[in-house]
Amino acid sequence: MKSFCLYVAFFIGLTSSVSAANEPERPRLVVNIVIDGLQPEHLTTLWNLFDKGGFRRLYSQGAVCRHTYYPILSCGAASDYATLVCGTPPFYHGITGNQYYDRTTDKLELSLKDPSAAGIGTTETLSPKPLLASTVSDELKMNSGGKSRVFSIGINSHEAIMLAGHAADGAVWIDNNSGHFATTSFYPLGLPRWADQMNVDHSLETTILEDWFPLYPINTYLFPPKRKDAARGFVYFNTGKTVSERVQHFKRTPFVNQIVKDAALKAVATEKMGAGSATDYLGLQFSLQTNGDDAFELLSAEKEDMYLRLDKYLTELIDKIDQSVGLSHTLFVVTGSQGEIHSQNTLASYKISGGTFVPSSSMALLNLYLMAVYGQNQWVTGYFNKNIYLDRKSIEKKGISMNAIQQHCADFMMELQGVQTAFTTQEILRSDGKGYDEQSRMKNSYNKNHSGDVVFTLMPGWVEADASGKIISASNRKESYVPFILFGYSINSQTITSANITDIAPTVSNLLHIPSPNACIGRNLILVLNEVKH
Repeated sequence: MKSFCLYVAFFIGLTSSVSAANEPERPRLVVNIVIDGLQPEHLTTLWNLFDKGGFRRLYSQGAVCRHTYYPILSCGAASDYATLVCGTPPFYHGITGNQYYDRTTDKLELSLKDPSAAGIGTTETLSPKPLLASTVSDELKMNSGGKSRVFSIGINSHEAIMLAGHAADGAVWIDNNSGHFATTSFYPLGLPRWADQMNVDHSLETTILEDWFPLYPINTYLFPPKRKDAARGFVYFNTGKTVSERVQHFKRTPFVNQIVKDAALKAVATEKMGAGSATDYLGLQFSLQTNGDDAFELLSAEKEDMYLRLDKYLTELIDKIDQSVGLSHTLFVVTGSQGEIHSQNTLASYKISGGTFVPSSSMALLNLYLMAVYGQNQWVTGYFNKNIYLDRKSIEKKGISMNAIQQHCADFMMELQGVQTAFTTQEILRSDGKGYDEQSRMKNSYNKNHSGDVVFTLMPGWVEADASGKIISASNRKESYVPFILFGYSINSQTITSANITDIAPTVSNLLHIPSPNACIGRNLILVLNEVKH
């Protein structure tokens, strides 16, 4: 009997050893970083000014695709982030922008609005429920049986929630009204203790009020400051009259990235991320956007300073995670959201064609035209982000062909100054979405629950503006590219020649040995990997 028990014990031990040996190698921690406004040309211009530990280290030691293609129209950061983490466009994941036009209420609604999810530290009621597809972090959580710890830290609410996904432990962002970290009751942990502690110790309040001046002597910068100061080169004081105004100013300074970096390190330490048996995940949003219409341009010392300071924050983040988790056990994923290249003022100063399209007056003209054809009625019931919404109830009631009225609408829009193309729903759906043309990007950006009956695009250099001339539209770039970097873990230094933003999710999923998100259409990029060091 004793020998039988010893045999059983030996067999169980042997089985466990074999099982452990067959377990695929995975990183202990994934750090998914999205940088708003990151452009490959900017990195090239500033290359010699960066430290060795930030962007230069990522580029020299990582797998790098310098120009990763966004196969969707620029409709807002939430759509970009969702496309990145799901590996699929809005056609499937359902997030067509930060807002959408609700046909039932004839109002604009936040794309992640969820009245059942109470805000914690915020009046916003948001959740990832409207996101129709799973994310990489969702698949990681499910694959680990819930053991993986998943958190995200964002500057804004929608981006933080997209980075976290549905199954996360927590997602936090900086509330626009209070300047404190906030979250949604959708996530089980509520406001994590490390975020709450930063609220209590006034870390955010102190940083929000910091004066912004150059990190280095102004004569070492490549570009002149927009606002010159004789003593420091440039200086910006946060003089907002309300908390909301001060927070909005703060979110367009480099110090917002400092807060995200500090919170990230507190999260890793407090939650002991990377120390458990399952792979953990941390999503981070950084920003390079400055105030004004030239928020995306690298033509000022201020924008240059944003890059240089972020470079230092990335260096610190990488070094400290290397010390606590180990670089060979951490996979960094770095990319950007879509942004404009040139402002209207820059184009005009170089005598390049452009203009402003005013939707309110154009929709009024369109409705007059449709009344001349189909009779008295408010045929155009709504408009948002180059999407035109028609009165479907009246069209059906009067027996009008939906295809015919949509075509009349598209034909009229093509006659307006500044309009490049206009497509009906049927024309959009006929595209397979696989090309690099405008109709393919439009198909990918379309979603039956939120998109209009007719969608149009503007000519190069044109933007949407309200009646007062204030620019209200997202980027009008015909093609949009951002850098994409994989760094750490088993990644070898290498160049990825071609990639779509939808390829990132399946590639990361493959490295984690988990299924790709359930609506993923991207391809797994073939990488040269090092042997994992224990």
